[in-house]
Amino acid sequence: MTEQSPTAPVVVTAHKWLPIFRNFAFPIITNLWPVLLFVSQKAFVVPAILLAGFGDDRYRRDLILALIGSFIGLLVYQTQFPSPYDQAHLLGFILFIWSVPLINRATRFDAISLRRVLTWLTLFNVAMGMFLLVSNIDLYGLRGLNRVVGTDGETHRVYFESSSLAAVALITTFRKRWLQIATVLGVFIFTIFIARSVFVVLLLGLNIVFPYIMRSTPATKILSFLVTMTLLYVFFLYLPVLRPDVELSLRAKQFQFDIIFGSLDYSWSGLGWGTFIPALASDPDQPYQIEMQLPMLLLQLGIPALIALLGVMLALFFSTDRNKGLALLRFAIYTVIGFNNPWLFVPSWFLTCQLLFRYGDND
Repeated sequence: MTEQSPTAPVVVTAHKWLPIFRNFAFPIITNLWPVLLFVSQKAFVVPAILLAGFGDDRYRRDLILALIGSFIGLLVYQTQFPSPYDQAHLLGFILFIWSVPLINRATRFDAISLRRVLTWLTLFNVAMGMFLLVSNIDLYGLRGLNRVVGTDGETHRVYFESSSLAAVALITTFRKRWLQIATVLGVFIFTIFIARSVFVVLLLGLNIVFPYIMRSTPATKILSFLVTMTLLYVFFLYLPVLRPDVELSLRAKQFQFDIIFGSLDYSWSGLGWGTFIPALASDPDQPYQIEMQLPMLLLQLGIPALIALLGVMLALFFSTDRNKGLALLRFAIYTVIGFNNPWLFVPSWFLTCQLLFRYGDND
């Protein structure tokens, strides 16, 4: 038997790269935010489904779940009240629900490699975010970008659709310690001082400490929980000083919540896709989409339809995991998003939740 020379080049054939490309193409697109300034993530769903083909049994089951979710959405559209925005809202939901099987397929294929690729893209986003923070480039009118300029004329925040994926950056993408440290610093600077999203910061911190907490003793777990609750309470008490913008956001959410739940007595069965409350509308193009998206969906779809859709989403989270407890935790975090911003139907946010707490092949 002849041995291959240790210096012989390793040939990677096209058929080995094709499955990787077909599985990772759509999730990668969800983090190419310079492209997403002009084109929605959902615009790539149809070509991505055609690229993916029929896949395996679990992928096909996910497609059936997406079909069920679409049927529920269409049923609401046919039976509830029409509005000028009902078709646009329904279409956005349907494109999202069909993006989930693509994300699940990539997660099952190799979640760790996917996190590594997204970490590289996140670092590119970090660099671009830093550049936009200090530059004077006019980005007005571009979609998916939130750039907050203060009365002093300085940019205080640069946030875009895929910023949430910073929460699942994989530090072990790099072997050298200094690169790992640089990645941690870059991601934390981005989430805290550029994107300035408290929710993303919390997810990032939770994703980092979660494996250590799970391996700790019961006493340590209880202590960690108590310390976390204390810190959150102190942060809430000093919120007007630490983050007055967050305090204003919480007041706006409370205002929205009170109005929505004050309207539920008259519309428990739902008012239909695209229903909006003029007092809450902040986007003239999508007045039906507000920060408290989950309560608003309750008003739009009604209790039975919303419960059915959440059941479909839970089944889609279970589809990628042998550990049902972690799947349930990811689903819980996903639903909490509905009380934070209109991100429930954004593919990159679902991808963020699906990639949380994945650290190895046995997760």
